[in-house]
Parts: sequence; C-alpha cells; structure tokens
Amino acid sequence: MPSYRAPTAEQARAALLRIPTYQLRRVFYEGLENPLWVRPLMEAGAFTSPPEPESTGDGYIRDTYWPELSYLTRIAPQAPDDVVDVLRELQGSNNGWVRRAVFEIGSQIPPDSSVRLEPLLKDWVKTGFGWRTDPRSLVSLAINLLEGGHPKLGRWLANTLFQPRASEETGKIRKPQLLLEEYWYEEELPRIVPALGENALKALVGWLSTYVHVSGHASGEHDFSAMDRPSIDSRSDATDRPEDALIEAVRDIAIPAMRVEPGETVDVLLRTGVKLLRKIAIFVVAEAIRRELDEGGQAKKLGDAAKQLLGDPASDDEYLRVEYAQLAQAAARADYAATSVVTPFLAQAFEADLAWMRERLDRPVGTTDEQFEGSIHAKAERYRHSWLSAIGHEALPTELREDLAKLNESNGVIDDPLEPMGRITSWSGPNPHTGQDEMAAMAPAELVVHLASWHDNGDGWGPEPSHEGQGRALSGLLTTNPLALRGVPQLDMQLRPTYLRAILQGWEAALKADLELDWSQVADLVEDVLNHSLESPFFVEGGDFDDDKNYRGAKDAAVGLLEELLKKRGSVQVPDAYEQRFAELLIYNADDEDAWVEYDTYRHEGSGSDPLNMSLNWQWPSRVRALIFTATRSEGAPWRDDALKAIESEASRRDQHGAGRAALGEGFGRLLTSASDWIDAHLEDLVGSGGGISVEQQIVLTTAMATHRYNRAMYDLLTPSMLAAIEVGESLVAGWKGESDPLSRIGEWVIDACVFGHITSEDPVFHAFFTSTSPEIRGDALGKVAWSFFHATTADDSIRDRFGELWDDRIRHVREHPEDSKELEGIYWLAKSDSFSAEWWLPRLIDALELDPGIAKERYMIGKELAQASTADPAAALALLKRLLGSRGEGDRVAFDMNTHAIPVVIANAMRSGDEQLKLEAEAYMNDLGAQGYLALEAEVQAVLEKKVGIDDVDD
Repeated sequence: MPSYRAPTAEQARAALLRIPTYQLRRVFYEGLENPLWVRPLMEAGAFTSPPEPESTGDGYIRDTYWPELSYLTRIAPQAPDDVVDVLRELQGSNNGWVRRAVFEIGSQIPPDSSVRLEPLLKDWVKTGFGWRTDPRSLVSLAINLLEGGHPKLGRWLANTLFQPRASEETGKIRKPQLLLEEYWYEEELPRIVPALGENALKALVGWLSTYVHVSGHASGEHDFSAMDRPSIDSRSDATDRPEDALIEAVRDIAIPAMRVEPGETVDVLLRTGVKLLRKIAIFVVAEAIRRELDEGGQAKKLGDAAKQLLGDPASDDEYLRVEYAQLAQAAARADYAATSVVTPFLAQAFEADLAWMRERLDRPVGTTDEQFEGSIHAKAERYRHSWLSAIGHEALPTELREDLAKLNESNGVIDDPLEPMGRITSWSGPNPHTGQDEMAAMAPAELVVHLASWHDNGDGWGPEPSHEGQGRALSGLLTTNPLALRGVPQLDMQLRPTYLRAILQGWEAALKADLELDWSQVADLVEDVLNHSLESPFFVEGGDFDDDKNYRGAKDAAVGLLEELLKKRGSVQVPDAYEQRFAELLIYNADDEDAWVEYDTYRHEGSGSDPLNMSLNWQWPSRVRALIFTATRSEGAPWRDDALKAIESEASRRDQHGAGRAALGEGFGRLLTSASDWIDAHLEDLVGSGGGISVEQQIVLTTAMATHRYNRAMYDLLTPSMLAAIEVGESLVAGWKGESDPLSRIGEWVIDACVFGHITSEDPVFHAFFTSTSPEIRGDALGKVAWSFFHATTADDSIRDRFGELWDDRIRHVREHPEDSKELEGIYWLAKSDSFSAEWWLPRLIDALELDPGIAKERYMIGKELAQASTADPAAALALLKRLLGSRGEGDRVAFDMNTHAIPVVIANAMRSGDEQLKLEAEAYMNDLGAQGYLALEAEVQAVLEKKVGIDDVDD
C-alpha cells in the first residue's frame, strides 16, 4: 500500500473533532479508504463507544447502526490485525450491528487474524450471536478457521452452529434447540462439510445422533428414529427439516468413505447405537457395493461390512427391512457367499418375535396353550414372509428360497415387498390422556384420583391415549417435581402397576438430578411394591404395550431406585434413618425368587447382549449390583455384614447367563477397597486360581479388568486368575464386549504394570502373555497402550522410556521371529504421540515396516508428523516416506495424506540437508513421483525451498 500514508496521532484527533454528528461520521467513514488510519483512530478513541440497544417503549428493541463499522468491514482485508485489535475491545458491546460485522470480517480476513476473535466468540455464544448476524458469515468464519490451520476453534464453532441442543419444552413433541434456523442446514451443511476434512463424518454423525436423541425419537430403551425417514435414498416430501439435511450429508460423505475404509466407516455410523444411523449404514454399504460393481471396482472388499450388518441382531427392525433387503441383494451380486449370514439372522429374528409375543400379547379367554402358540407362530411367519419377499428369490441363500416359495403359496405373493414403511415426522410413544402440564396443575390427591379413575378403551398406538402414555407424562412430571404426589398415602392400593413403575422411575431420575424426595413416601411405596405379589389385581386395558400386566416392571423400578438411593451422592443426602431402611429393603424385601427364576429361565442365546449389558435389564442382577453399593456405602454401617452375606448367597447360584457375575466384576474394585476381607475370603470362588478358571469366573475377571483402570493392588490379587485366563486362550469369555478383546485387555494391564515400573519381564503374567498369546492379541494390546500415549496430555520421562524399551524388545523379538510381525501394527501411534521424539520413532517405524510392510494399513495417517520429523532427520523421513507410499494407488488414503501434508516438505528438507547424496536421492524420488503423475510436485518443492517452509508451516 505505498500510495497510502499513516496519519499522525494529532491528525487523527483533529479529524474526529471535525465529525461530531452522526451524518458527518457516516460520510467520513464511508469515504475513508486508507487502511493506515485504523490504529491511529483506535488510539484516539474513535472505536470505543458503539451505541447500545434501546427500548422503543412499544415492546421492541432498536439497534442503532454504527457508521464506523462500514470502514472497518471494508478495510479489514488490508489491515486485518489492526481491525481485530479494534474488535477485541468491543467484546462487551450488545449492538447487533457490531456482532454482525465481527463475523463478516472474521470470515474475510486471514485465518491467523480471525483466530484472535476467539474471546468474542466464546463470550457471545452465551448471549447469542445477534439477530442481525448473517448465518452465512458464521459458517464462513468456521470454514475460514478450519481451512486456515485453526481446526480446534473451527470445529468448536461448527459444533456450536450445527449441534442441536435439548429443548426446555416438556410436552409430547420435543423440538431441538438450534442456533441456526432450520432452513440454513439445507443451505450451509454442503459448505461446512468439505472444510471439516477427515473429521466430517464423525461430526455429522454426532450432530444427527444428538438431533435424534433430543427430539425424543431415541430415548432410554425406545428407539423409533428409523421411522423418521422411510427412504434414505430420497425424501418423500419437500420439507427442509434439519434432520433430512443431516441424513443426506451423512449419507453423501459416508458412501465414498465406505469405498475406501469400510470397517472404520461402519464403526463410526454404528457407535452411537441409534437405529436411524444403522439404517443409513445399511444403505451406504449397499450403495457402495453397487457403485463398485458399476465402475468395475473391488466390491468384495465390502464383504465384511455387509456381513456384519446382515448378521447383526440389531438390524432386526421392521423399519430397516427395506434397506436390509437391498443390502442383501447388492451383497449377493458382489459375492453370493456374503449372504450366508442371512439364514441365522432370520432364524434369530423369528425366535425373537415369538419371545416378545409370548411376553407381551394377551391370550384370548378360552384358548389353550396350543392354540395361543399357533396364533403367535402364524403372526411371526407373516413377519418372516415380508423379510424373505423383500430380499427376493435371487439374493436369498439356497435354503431360504424354498421357504419363500411355501409362504407365497400359503399366504399369497406380497405385491410390493420393497415399499418403505410410512413416515412418522414426530414420535412420542403412547399418548397421555392428560398432559404433563395439566397434571402439574392438579393437587396431589386430585392427580391420584384422576389416574385411578381413568380407563383405556383404545389400542394406545394411534391417536388414542393410554395408561402407558399417561405413565410417561407422570414420570416426566416427577423428574422435575418429585413432590407432586406428596402426602398421598397407600399409592399401591389406588394405582395400577403401570403408574407405580412410572412414579418410581420418575423419582430415580429426580434423584439423579439432585432433587430432594419425600423419603417417607418413597420408602413406603418401595416396600409396598417389593412385598406385592407378581400378579396384578387390575384388569389390563388397551393394546399390547399400553398397560403392565403384572408388577415385574414396578419391582424392577423399585430395585433401580434403591440402587440410586444407596450410592454415594453429592448434594442430596439420604437421612440416616431412611438410609438404613432402604438398605434393609434391598437386603430382605427385594430378595425375590421369582426374579431369579425369570432371569434363569430366559433363553439368552442369540440375543447379542453381553453379560454386563444384560445385568442392567434384569431385576436379579440389578439387585446384585445394588447390594455391592450397599455393602460398600459407608464404613461400619450396621447393615454391611448382612449385605455381604446377601451378595455371597447370590454369588453361590449357578449363573448360566453371567449377568450377576458381570455385576460382581464391575463392583470388584469397590469391594476390594471397602470390604477387602470379604474379597480375600471369596477371591478364588469369584475369579478362579492358577488351578483353573470356570466360565462364570472368567466373566467376573474379564468384567473387572474391562471396567477398571490398571491398579497395582488388583493386578497383584488377580495374577493367578490372569495366568489361568491366558491358558484358556482366545475362547476366554468376555463379561463386557468393550473396545478390547479380554485377552488383549489382560495384555494392556501387563504393559501398564511394566511401564509404571511395577513389574519386569520376569513377571509370570508378563511372560505368559508375551509367549502364549497370538501376535495379533499382543499387537492389539501394545497398540491400545500406544494409543493412550497419543491421547495423554503428559507422560513422565521414566514411563515413556520404559514403554520405549518394551517396543525395542518386541522389535528384537520380531526380528528373530518374523512370523510374529503383527505384534508391531500399533507402533504408528507412537509417531503421533508428543511423548516420543522424531529421532526415536523414525528408525523404529522403519524397522517395523522392513520386518512386515503389510502392517502399514490405511490408518497410517502420519503425514503431518512425518513432515515435522523431516526437519530433525531428513534422511530417515525420506526413507520412511518411500516405504509408506510403496505400491499404493492414487486414491489410497495414506497416499492422499502424504500428498497433502508430507511429500513436498520431506523432499525439500532432504534437498537442503547439506548431504549431497541425500539431495540427489530426493531429486530422483521427486522425478519418479512426477513421472507417476504428480505433475505439480516440483513447483511445490521449489515453493517450500524458497519460503524455507519448516515445522512451523506444516498444517496444524
């Protein structure tokens, strides 16, 4: 800007004296083009007092325009840092025009200047970004930050803009709170997604999952989200719902990702457990297969993803049927063997249908067992027919084609088996006759009389109200106002079990929210419910899901509430007298043999639920968990010994499903801390010994290790059991199917013990793990611990050094035993960890790749780290770059990562290293890559050399 001259401080002050009125200021600032005036004017006080909003007296607020903004906005690209200095001083302003200008300016100036607006963003998000602010500027600012090397703030702003939040509304339909208006999702998501880069799919999945949850479409045990979108492929209407925009954004980015990395993409889509995202995952895998086939690609690489979804019991949902069928058809085209999992999947689905029908359907009066069983079999067969018809004859495994033909003959051919189920734009479950707000307006006695006197004559799943619907409204009321029934005695005598369950669940939720309960009323109702027989004196009204047919649900809720009451809590303290009463209710009154029989006789096979998750859904194991809290609640409690005896009694049962054993494993640490004498006396019974370990003991051990972090006391105590578990091998039963295989989890504890300096390689468990388990298991454990170093904010030098020594030892082992090379797969996490220097990890990663080039999976996304490392050791960095690229194709993710972040910098650093031989080698490699199609490489390398780009210029 050589044609501009900066004014002196005196000239700036003089100019301000000449423009005292609004009109003169407007003329001056709209005509000022010199960017060098910004700082002198700021220092003269020109930008200190934007007008605050004013009340007009008629209920409106007026924002007066501030003419200074026209100059600041226009000149910001030429003097970004000076303008940002001005804006940072306006953080306390509530003027809507100021806030609009901040975001407009932030979206247009260099990102290194925009990032300095962070204090304003973080402060204004609390009060709103301003009604005058253009949403497009907000999104553009986020893009500017994301693409300009400031991903942390960029991602924060993107989440702020697009992440739905729970509404404060309490009615049947919960509308998520959105910072952007709904229609902006349709307009702006396509712009923000490319800027999110490799994090785009995870971000979109998080936003969509949150939208589903806060809408009430997936809450607790009920997930109706798959109903919201009849077809993932296209909408059936022209609405601009944010949910539809998010679905399409997830779908469109997931399809190409699935073609490159199917396993990781499926995991991202399924990790939230939301049915709608499972529906998208099934569609995306099918579409990816179709595109691979149409374009002559490698569709078979998607076979594992297809089999995972086709074989997973969680895909058994009527609202996933069409997508499931289309995936089966696509998989059959790619590899007919991939549909082999359909047969056991449909068999399990048929048994699951029979089970819930036996449980929930009422038997018509006068029917025999045989007649009732025949009726539900016929109904389950009709469901099965719809699935077989949707998949179609050509895609079905051979053994199912005859089944479809027989069902077509007996039931008739289904005309349009791939017609999606109808749309439900909002879902709140069964409807209440009286809403939560109306209930809140009633006196406690009036509310109880209303609930007791109302009768249901409908089926509950249409527009008609039901007891279940009213129960949910009642539970919601008690969650926020737990004293709404205060003073009403003998609730169990007046209300049907559906309402008692709702009351207990509402109180439990209120307690979790740290709200005080009426302890006397709670204790009386819990005791009454636990003492009541299983049978209900009330005639069941409504449809299949409208009214509890017995007291099982209420009893489950009573145990759940007792568990919450007996946990150590924060601000809400249970009075001592009631604490003892609750403990005694759990120990004596909740000792329900019917609950054990119901649990023990359940047919668990094929349910897909691990023991720990199963323990959350049955009264008997839930009581075991609650007893552990009771026994360990406070030292010297008078009920402690009785609680421990009750645990001992339940632990003596033969637990074929393992849920009670999983509860014992989950509570092992609490028992060890607060009842170590009891653990010592029962240790071998609980977790086995060096002489052997039963399946039940395996569940206790593996659950304890999966749910606890490594600690020395538990390690020492469990050493004999871990040795026995390692002898069991890969058939070791997992109490909780978490992120780690149970054998691998033992390895993680072994490695932690080693790096903390608690054991050496002479430790018997260390020796057994590294000599008796497979290389894959050892590699998984090493990789998991390396991953934890990557995520750790700090690591003591001694801990880091011991872990490094362990890796050196394992590399030596693999050099002597090349068949064990899979043990080194996780070493790349050390390259991504700040704990290990480039001089340390570069040669070791090269060693690992020399031993097995195949371990360089597509997850080796270390381009940024390699570029940074090339400043410290350019020769090793160039050697590693060559190994990582190897024979990879142009579309490979590692190749893309290296092209984007590493290749020009690594080659340039090698060329300017001062080593003439290395320079020639780098030039030759650059020419080789150019001959392979990387035509711009020489110019990019030259740009790095001219600018002396180094570690500070590598993308953040």
